Amino acid sequence: MPPILYLFALTNLVIGTGAFVLSGVIKLMADGLDVSVAAAGQAMTVYAFASALLAPLLMVGTGKLTRKRALQVALLLYSLGSLLCTLAPNLPTLLAGRVMMGTGAMFTPLAAGLTVTMVPPEMRARALALSFLGIGMSYAIGLPLGTWLGFNFGWRAPLWLVTGCSVLALTAATALLPAKINAPGASFAGLSSLLRHAQV
Repeated sequence: MPPILYLFALTNLVIGTGAFVLSGVIKLMADGLDVSVAAAGQAMTVYAFASALLAPLLMVGTGKLTRKRALQVALLLYSLGSLLCTLAPNLPTLLAGRVMMGTGAMFTPLAAGLTVTMVPPEMRARALALSFLGIGMSYAIGLPLGTWLGFNFGWRAPLWLVTGCSVLALTAATALLPAKINAPGASFAGLSSLLRHAQV
């Protein structure tokens, strides 16, 4: 397997942890921001909406960039969003950071698209499993670790960890990814015909 896939897996661990870690400290966060638990829970909702609606649009918007540059854009946005959440003095600021993080989570499908171009067809399933391994690990490692940090050092502590790790991921991707990767960017071309398939 290309070594870069291990970087994709570790970065997906960071992305997945950032996505879910607040669920373990939601009460602490609500108390810290002086809002209700229901209001604080919107941090999970806006992340999900941004991932579903804004991330695909950003993927298309960066379709003409090199794949390395598109990944850098995703990780920079994710890192800045995480930092904004970490420093947030109030709920609206936190939600703005979560929107940025959810949009930057386009890293995961971008990395998947690159993964299948880096290996022969017969190895693609295995390569994708490796790339996505980090998402599953975020449930088993990231969420429990983040919850422990939150209860012992305050609700911002797991966000500091996610911010630091996402910056490290951005640095590693910048250093290790080749400038030119032979993979197409996303576009809306063919979308209408794709949506006419009942299975889709």
